[in-house]
Amino acid sequence: MLSLRGWRDLYLLIFLHVESRQVYIAPSTFHPNESWVVEQAQAFQEHAKSEGLAVGTLIRDRDTKFQPAFDAAIEADGAEVKVGAFRSPNTNAFVERFIQTIQQECLDKFVVFGEPHMDYLVNEFLDFYHEERPHQGKGNSPLTPSNSIAPEVVSIGSVACRERLGGVLKHYHRQAA
Repeated sequence: MLSLRGWRDLYLLIFLHVESRQVYIAPSTFHPNESWVVEQAQAFQEHAKSEGLAVGTLIRDRDTKFQPAFDAAIEADGAEVKVGAFRSPNTNAFVERFIQTIQQECLDKFVVFGEPHMDYLVNEFLDFYHEERPHQGKGNSPLTPSNSIAPEVVSIGSVACRERLGGVLKHYHRQAA
């Protein structure tokens, strides 16, 4: 992130529900600490409940920010916490792949100017990721497809483009007749 004092690191905490591929990203922060991580774990649990996502196991890395209070916050709702092996990012490959996706498709294309800007970019990407982006593991369908029924024959004039983030993210869809 570019600030008046130069480049600074902003941190995100990502939760990914493997079965549904739904992603929850905590608001960005300059100072991730134990209390922030615990607060985000509780926010994730509330989000998972509201979306009807069952959380059985949470796999996390060995970062020192994940203290026993974080594990307790996750286990409070009956989920099990598993700690990945030392220096083994592939033990959490789904999240690592999502990080690569959001970096390549969104964050690498912008200079971020603060926490609100980062949160805006991430939320726009998440909306695109969940509602418009095709997922190969889900039959090249969006995670939350629209309820509209596509017509059999499509003329070129009935195809529209929806752009996000100034045209960086594009989604083509059929317009209703």
